[in-house]
Amino acid sequence: MHSNKLPILKSIHAKNYRSFADVDVEFGRFSVLVGPNGSGKSNLLSILRFIRDSARTDISTAVTAHGTFNRLHRSTDRTGGVELTIKAQITDFASTRAPDVYTLTLEQDGSELHRKEEFTYKRTQGRGRRLGFSVDGVDAVKVEGKTANRKSSLTLTDSSSSALGTFARINADWLGDGPSRFLNFLSSIRYLDPDVQAARQPSRAGYETLLPQAANLSTVLQRISEEDPDAFETLTQDLQECLPGLEAIEFTSRGGDALSVVTTLREKGLTQSIELADASFGTVRMLALLAAFHDPTPPPLTVVEEVDHGLHPYALDVLVDRMRQASGRTQVIAASHSPTLVNQLTAKELILCDRDPATGESEIPVYTSNELTAAQEASGRPLGELWYSGVLEGVPQHG
Repeated sequence: MHSNKLPILKSIHAKNYRSFADVDVEFGRFSVLVGPNGSGKSNLLSILRFIRDSARTDISTAVTAHGTFNRLHRSTDRTGGVELTIKAQITDFASTRAPDVYTLTLEQDGSELHRKEEFTYKRTQGRGRRLGFSVDGVDAVKVEGKTANRKSSLTLTDSSSSALGTFARINADWLGDGPSRFLNFLSSIRYLDPDVQAARQPSRAGYETLLPQAANLSTVLQRISEEDPDAFETLTQDLQECLPGLEAIEFTSRGGDALSVVTTLREKGLTQSIELADASFGTVRMLALLAAFHDPTPPPLTVVEEVDHGLHPYALDVLVDRMRQASGRTQVIAASHSPTLVNQLTAKELILCDRDPATGESEIPVYTSNELTAAQEASGRPLGELWYSGVLEGVPQHG
């Protein structure tokens, strides 16, 4: 049995990770992290990228790729390793009160990386029927209900491999498909930070899932135009809102051994279409974001760094509407510096970030959504104005 509910990340709890001493951040279907540089926005998003990479490869490889344990660990007098907890509703019987919970703890003893993993989920319907495993080193423990606690028959051979991945590959009735579905959710996270120079280039036909830097943008746009013409028409209309002279988005192919797709923009009054390589920075970046949010088959979670970077303020109205609409198909978590964008958000969509200059610790969230709502109602001003004017914390301090 698989339910029709959309998977959703509910929260991240991080201890001793980079700028976080101890933070607990909740997310909705559409959430935007806002704050000054160095407030912890990118660090929070990097947790999702790190957990994703751990699920795709193994923990040791992911730690190395993210700059070694010393880069991940918050260096203070505080004892304890890095602890990351992900709460989500992925498996069939997960709920708000009984979410799927995955915890990864990392410690380093000399040159040896030590990890502990725990995953708990509801195996069947009914109160209290939760099942999970705890892995410390290579010892696996099966936990069923609140009283049973016995060793399973599984012993891991590699203390740096992902136990979640190992359990996901086991065909065991007592496990069900909970671990594999949770692993697939983590592995499929789309982390998008478009590189305009890479996105401008022709892209080889065949790889149709949008890459993190949007290097295959032309291929993805062509796929959307073929798979879902209605979505592509709306995408074109969105871009026309930002580029009024645009008439059409078209594609051509370049031959050779490896066939490439080239995107061209046909504009009013011009006899020759403009290739993406010659389009403006903002046009290319907006097109990459629209490709992600109009994707007819998106992953369950889309994460975007600096979503407003290089975009005209007028384009942000279109972008917020599109992200909000897309969140009905893919959960959207983005980071921004723009008061104009924040003006378009509701209190429940905004997560304000700040950092204590004395301790260097990030504070996320600075306010609850109820506190933001109360501040907005009391002032009668949009949230972006309240934030940028300093009425709300989380703005750069000058002077």
